[in-house]
Order: sequence, then structure tokens, then C-alpha cells
Amino acid sequence: MKFMGIWPDERGFANASSYKVLFPIGFMFLFITLPQTTNLYFIWGDFELIVENLSVGNMTTTIAILKTATFWSNGRSMKVLLSHMENDRKEATAEENVRKMTRIADISRRITAGSIIMCNFVAGTYVTFRTLLLPYTGRVLYYRAYFPYDTGIFPKFELTLIGQITAALYVANSYTAVDTFMTMLMLHVCGQISCLRKKLSKLCCESNNNFRIDLARIVEKYDMLNRYAETIEDRFNGMLLIQMLSCTVQLCVQSYQAISALVDDDQGLLAVRLFFFGIYTTYVMLHIYLYCYVGQKLFSEGAKMAYAAYDCSWYNLSPSEARCLTIIMCRAQISSRITAGKFCSFNHELFGKILKTSMGYLSVLYAMKTKDDD
Repeated sequence: MKFMGIWPDERGFANASSYKVLFPIGFMFLFITLPQTTNLYFIWGDFELIVENLSVGNMTTTIAILKTATFWSNGRSMKVLLSHMENDRKEATAEENVRKMTRIADISRRITAGSIIMCNFVAGTYVTFRTLLLPYTGRVLYYRAYFPYDTGIFPKFELTLIGQITAALYVANSYTAVDTFMTMLMLHVCGQISCLRKKLSKLCCESNNNFRIDLARIVEKYDMLNRYAETIEDRFNGMLLIQMLSCTVQLCVQSYQAISALVDDDQGLLAVRLFFFGIYTTYVMLHIYLYCYVGQKLFSEGAKMAYAAYDCSWYNLSPSEARCLTIIMCRAQISSRITAGKFCSFNHELFGKILKTSMGYLSVLYAMKTKDDD
């Protein structure tokens, strides 16, 4: 993220690192998004070429640019959240809490490492296959696009390919970095709420003479964690809405290309196309599931706060103290959520709906394809 200029640092006109992000955005926009979008004008009417344009690079790159710009513009807010994470780690004194935070950090590290390896594998696989096909396809760009110069001559062709490869690497890493970073933040919130729940369940013992003081600390911490999650929700819900809609369309057009490979007479590249379709679809679905998983976990952990207040030994408290727990239970019913543009919450149900919608669109595209062939 530092290499791409999107690590959450303070922004300033005199700080050179503030403008480093323009380099990857420029490569992605000038070598893929702008040329492919312009090329749509020239290929309009050819459904196969339009599907290839949208599925291979245009939509993915546009999403990556949007995510990079959105994350960079909210760098200060992300830095505040990172400082809260650091403070939480310093304040953790109980061995159980330290062990839980370490486990969550390890899970986040594995998710990040696995996603980076997979995204670079997808980009590397696509570039390798297209390079091996150059002797058969001729001097064809990796991403079919319109450039205001002749890309078929030396050295313009080679320089354009280098630019597209660089842009593809920026797309893969920026797309992944934002998703895994937000996943790390949300898993941290879930872990902190879990620790608070255990504190709340042990709050009502008979020997606790500082009930109100301890309860006030739990409420303040819980309120801070909710603001933490709401900050992520407010800053990124619009970006997530566009990403979810685009990913759904991408799955449809990728599936259409796979169907085309199965029904076309030319089966020479069937294995190659199906292999790339498989790894690319897996990559996209895993990133969608990451958001659905952490969204479901955030809501579940927040709702469990109400059960923790109910399951504690509230019968040892005075009526006025027990009423304080009732207020916490009511507040916990309004658990924090991560949404796509405020339209829907990320959870397992949404993931199932995305799969169902994708399959519905796929059936329509398949009908269109078989009709055209007939």
C-alpha cells in the first residue's frame, strides 16, 4: 500500500507521498480504462467484443481506480482507526484478550497474504497465456483497446504491452489491498466487542462494588467501537455498492464467455479459457464473501452483547442498576452493519442473493447465445 501511495498517512501539499497515488491511477486509467471505454464506441453492436471488453479489464480496472481514490481520500480517517487499534493493543492486559488479538491479527495477515498471492497469480496467468498466444494471434494487445497511435509497429506495440502489464499489476494489488485492509479493521472491531462481552458477563458478581464505574467503561468502549464501524460504513458504503453491482455483472459476462467456449466449434483454447474463468471467478467471489463474512460477524457480535447482559447475574443487582443493563440490551439490538450504499447489509443472505442473481443473468445470457448460434 505504501508502494502504491494509499497507506493511511497525513495528507499535505508539501508531502510528496501524497501524490504517489497518481502514478498507479494514471497507469490504470491511461492504459486500460480510457482506451477500452473509447473502444466501446467502435465495437458497439458486436456483442462478443463488448462482453470481452467488460469482462477482461474495463470493469475490474474501473473498480480498482474507484477503490484506490476512495481509500486515498479517506486516509486521515483510516489513520485514526489505526491509532485506535494501537491503543487497544496497549490497553490489553489480560492474557486472554492479548491472545485473542494476536489470533485475529494472524488471521488478517493470512487473508492478506493469500489474497495478494492469488491476485498476482490471476494477473500473471492472464499475461502468460496472452504472451504464449502472440505467435498465433499476431500483434494483439493483452487488453483490446483504442489508442491514438498505431499499436502494431515497433516499439509502440512493446511499450503499450509493458504499460498494460504494469497497469494490470496495479489493478490486482490495489483491488486486493483495500478489501483486505477493511477486513482487518472489521475483524478487529469484532474481536474487541467479543472481549467486552466477556467483561459484561462477569460484571454482576456479588463482590463487585464498582458496578456503575465498570459499566460506564464498558458502555464508553462499546460506543467507541460502534463509531469505529460507522466510520467505515459512512466512508465506503457508496464504493461497496458500485463494487457489488459491478462484480455481479462481471460474474455474468465471465460465465457467458465460458459458455461461449463450450458451445463454439473451435475448442482449441477451451481448457485455457475455462481455467482462467475458474480462478478469476473464485477470486471475485472470495472478495465478495470477505465483506459478507465480516458484515455478518459484526452484526452477530453486536447482537450478542444483549445476550451477555441478559445472561449475567443481574439478580444480584439493585433495581436501578438492573435497569442500566436493560438500556444496554436495547442498544445492542441496533447492531452496527456494513452496507452497500445503505440499500442492503453485508451478510450470508446477501452472498446467497448475489449467487442467485448471477445464475439468473447467466441463464438469460445463455439463451441469447444459443439463439444467436441458431
